[in-house]
Amino acid sequence: MSAFSTHVSHTSSKPLWRCHGLALALAGAALMLPASRGLAQGAMKMDPAARKAAIAKMQSLNQTRGYLDAHKGEMKPLGLLGGPVSVSIRQQSGGVFVALPGKRALDPVVFGPKMMPRHYAGTPIITGVPPMLRQPDGKGGQQTAVPTPFGNTFVVMANGKLKIKARDATATDAATTQDSVRMMASWQDAAGNTYSVKCCLKMAAHGVEFPTYGGVATNTIMHGFTGIGTPLMPSEFTYFAFWGMGEVDKNGETLDKPRMIHGMLTEYVRKSGYALGFDRDVTPARLQFHLMVAPFMPDMQHGVFVKKPVKTGMTLPNGKPLPFWHVMFENLDVAAQRKAQNAAKP
Repeated sequence: MSAFSTHVSHTSSKPLWRCHGLALALAGAALMLPASRGLAQGAMKMDPAARKAAIAKMQSLNQTRGYLDAHKGEMKPLGLLGGPVSVSIRQQSGGVFVALPGKRALDPVVFGPKMMPRHYAGTPIITGVPPMLRQPDGKGGQQTAVPTPFGNTFVVMANGKLKIKARDATATDAATTQDSVRMMASWQDAAGNTYSVKCCLKMAAHGVEFPTYGGVATNTIMHGFTGIGTPLMPSEFTYFAFWGMGEVDKNGETLDKPRMIHGMLTEYVRKSGYALGFDRDVTPARLQFHLMVAPFMPDMQHGVFVKKPVKTGMTLPNGKPLPFWHVMFENLDVAAQRKAQNAAKP
């Protein structure tokens, strides 16, 4: 009998930055595809050198650099207090929710009021939303000025399958890790095409712009106010998360590798109609698994993210390629067990 086990299922019908000038805002807007009019089009017309310098300036403001630098050379990281945790997650049937590009409403508690913005440093969209990349949402609040993977537009796809075997042993970021993940995820569109994501031949033992805890994290809070991952997702208790290098396939053919893959088992963060909620909308007693292949890749040498759309093999209704995968699995069987060995020493 595992130390932690549960089954959850869900059925649903289909249904910037002012502080460094306008140039910085326009530069950040260019990072997302497909580009929106206005800010994003202006950004694409900027001098490439000026755009690169503007983005680098915002990335330099990221607050985690000192912590990450202190861990990147550690060759003997300590283990988890109490010993390693083994995790098993499986979905054998049912659909999945596939996010499409959409503007994201900004939680005023997380992002702050217009004149006192928070969470604006780092690579735009990945770790911050600069104020000039924010615009009125027509309801008295703010939203992103560009499409993101975190909007309310989605499509339901069939035959969702997920199999994960993972081990969380290393406590912190380091140059090496004992963490491991073996994941296979797949789903099918209405035409019968099968999309899949596989991970991880190599774990992200050391983070870029935020910690990765050796590649696997268990029992923590992420996103939102935490600074761990994008604040565009709500603050959510995360029972299990990973970051590692994997591949993206379609109908058995590899389209893109290596890609940074991120997955996490969290509290439920969707509202009625499958709209992505704010922190106040989180449902603590319900779970969902998020799979993300972002349109960015880590630049380990410089400690930042760079734009690189994912070759998903999926075409959007407007004829453009879907540049990321953000897929949610909800018909889950979850089990975990802690083994009291290799624990961190006090």
